[in-house]
Amino acid sequence: MPEITCYFSPQSGYAYLGHARARAIARAHGAAIQWRPVDILKVFAAGGSTAPAKQSPQRNAYRKQDIVRWAKAAGIPINTEPKFWPTDTLPACRLIAAAIAAGEDPADLIGACLAAVWARDLQIADPQVLYELASEAGLDALALAERAAGPEAAALVEAYTAEAVEKGVFGSPTYVIGDDMYFGQDRLHFVDARLAAMKETAA
Repeated sequence: MPEITCYFSPQSGYAYLGHARARAIARAHGAAIQWRPVDILKVFAAGGSTAPAKQSPQRNAYRKQDIVRWAKAAGIPINTEPKFWPTDTLPACRLIAAAIAAGEDPADLIGACLAAVWARDLQIADPQVLYELASEAGLDALALAERAAGPEAAALVEAYTAEAVEKGVFGSPTYVIGDDMYFGQDRLHFVDARLAAMKETAA
């Protein structure tokens, strides 16, 4: 089974815009997605990137226009000025990592966290909000909250972050297939094509 490794921040607007499409592309090609929540500030620092909230007024004005266009194309709601962005992403990263460690598919929880920021104006640094999002995703919220508070989840996020930096990831979302890296949800058509080519080669 082909694999896509997705490095992302649970507050990333472009990860939100691409989340459903990435999942659909993976399903279409019988591929698995390995989700990797990362400490995005460390990724930015290592890659020489500037956090979106600290970019120039011109770039931020363009970003707001751009995310509206992409949201309209995807048919999903978006708030160009979310109430709780930027925020501390580590609680959400650790909860997602806890789900991965527990052998759960974290995709619905990831989608819930992203939508919480960009469509629902919810604070994903709030433990109660995360508990509710995990419940909405059909997961055992209490067990995950306990696991997320332990050292295993924190260590996983650190390991995912180090892995991302080692691979040259500099922003969210980044999709990796083998040695090929695709930065940004606007590169998902290349991910689609790569998986299609792999399928043809394997046939």
